[in-house]
Amino acid sequence: MFSKIKFERALTFESQGRAAEAERLYRELLVDDPKMPQPADRLGALALGRADAAAALTWFERALTIDPGFTPARVNLGLALQQLKRRPEARAAFEAAALRAPRYAPAHQMLGLFLWDGGDFAAAAQSLGRAMALDPAFSSAFQNDQIGRLSNCDWRGYDEAAALATRLVRGAVANIDPIAFMYASNLAADHCASGRLAGRRYPAMPPLEKRRTRRPGKIRLGYLASDFYDHAVAHAIIGVLEHHDRDQFELTAFSYCPAYPSPIRDRVVAAFDTFLNIKDFDDASIARLIHEREIDVLVNLSGYAYRARPQILSWRPAPVQVSYLGFPGSMGAPFVDYLIADRIVIPPPETRLYSEKIAWMPHCYHPTDDTTFRGPPVSTRQAEGLPDEAIVLMAYNQPGKIAPQMFAAWMNVLRRVPKAVLWLADGGEAACGNLGREAVAAGIDPTRLVFAPRLSSREAHLARHHLADLFIDTLPYNAHTTASDALWFGLPVVTCRGGAFPGRVCASLLTAAGFPELVCENLEDYEALIVDLAEDPARLATLRARVSEAAPKSPLFDTTQYTRDLEAAYRAMHARSQSASAPKGFDVAALDR
Repeated sequence: MFSKIKFERALTFESQGRAAEAERLYRELLVDDPKMPQPADRLGALALGRADAAAALTWFERALTIDPGFTPARVNLGLALQQLKRRPEARAAFEAAALRAPRYAPAHQMLGLFLWDGGDFAAAAQSLGRAMALDPAFSSAFQNDQIGRLSNCDWRGYDEAAALATRLVRGAVANIDPIAFMYASNLAADHCASGRLAGRRYPAMPPLEKRRTRRPGKIRLGYLASDFYDHAVAHAIIGVLEHHDRDQFELTAFSYCPAYPSPIRDRVVAAFDTFLNIKDFDDASIARLIHEREIDVLVNLSGYAYRARPQILSWRPAPVQVSYLGFPGSMGAPFVDYLIADRIVIPPPETRLYSEKIAWMPHCYHPTDDTTFRGPPVSTRQAEGLPDEAIVLMAYNQPGKIAPQMFAAWMNVLRRVPKAVLWLADGGEAACGNLGREAVAAGIDPTRLVFAPRLSSREAHLARHHLADLFIDTLPYNAHTTASDALWFGLPVVTCRGGAFPGRVCASLLTAAGFPELVCENLEDYEALIVDLAEDPARLATLRARVSEAAPKSPLFDTTQYTRDLEAAYRAMHARSQSASAPKGFDVAALDR
């Protein structure tokens, strides 16, 4: 008992960063209880922490001498051998640990990561699958690592990782981060299953005190967001915020993002009646604040996106809770009543997959800002590193959206159209380097990939669209705000319709803009259409003139009417709540205004 108390005290010191005190107690324990393997194992872990793999190896070997069946030390032994670049011995240690303790998740986890690092992706996927099945908490860490690789266009093991993630989601074995999973699967059923698994992480919380009888007056509309700064969500929603009818709605922002200064943040703050910076509040306090302010309709703009805090909604702080814009899919949670969509991103037969009731917007669910800068070019092709006579194919999506199959299609286009160049967003040295190497592997001169650096001025960034000939989209996760920016500047967009919400957004944008003929149903047609346009400059110029003239006048960019439609949806949701009726899906165009 005394040894256990001392060991737990040493673990506490170690967790507090008090390594010297922890080490002293571990050494004492080796004397006090020489048959206890844990102190030697922890001394090895401390040595690994200070990058002394040789000393760590000695401690792990001692722990295993004391108890050959102590699996944590055998796993750690593999880590020490790996750091010492003794890979065959490291693999043997990990395999022995997994064999000796088949239900010890870290053994399968470390073996899987070791195999993955060595490029044995098929075997790695098997081991990682076992680890995730035994310990679902590990799955998010693994998937986040894969997303980190995708953001650098490092596609090693992409197919195996996607297959593993899909298998685990379909089997309801492990919760894969829902945003990360959108890059792995192109099927709505899989995305909704991922949302349901995520929703289970947020159990219903104790109900807040009963709301008082609602005071008469305007509908109190609350927007809960993590992206009220220079972010695509803020740029997309600002037009709606500024066009809201203040005679009918009172707007409150609940913002928990860092207060990064920018012109768009200034506009967002000014657009609300009340803007609350709640970044430093805990979830329960935010829920109480929303409740106390008697918000009628709470609109969550973040879903499961980066920094999102869905737990806030689990207290049911508002009688109507809506998911909108920032997360293109189902949250799979019982505390979300409605999802704003359209009939392209969620066709009616798929509503059965969604836990939310669907409010279908008349045209495109995605908002736009019809006051966005639309000025002339502020640069030249030469200044941007673009050949004057080239066909410039713009693909400004973030690098993480570039899947290997899409890049392969782009390389096929470059092979068939010698005058074409690919204009990409500069995602950093690693991403640019990896894309260049992939181009070489495909037999394409990497100088035909031109990378556009990030600019501090959004206006200067947008003006670069004048220098391109065609915008080409990604799959399974489309361009969203990026595609609407291109259309606003009269740049034609070619997309391939995906099998799930995030891969159908561009089809929705193009249809609302009046150009459904630029939506392809498969990659072969997508590639062929790009080639046809690129090889016919006169046709492409005519198309560009049509887009430039018609798109800005289309329903896609009628921000006032869009806002009226969205407000009609909010009123319908509020009315059902006031009549104590359960949420029900509806078509906004069919509402009695």
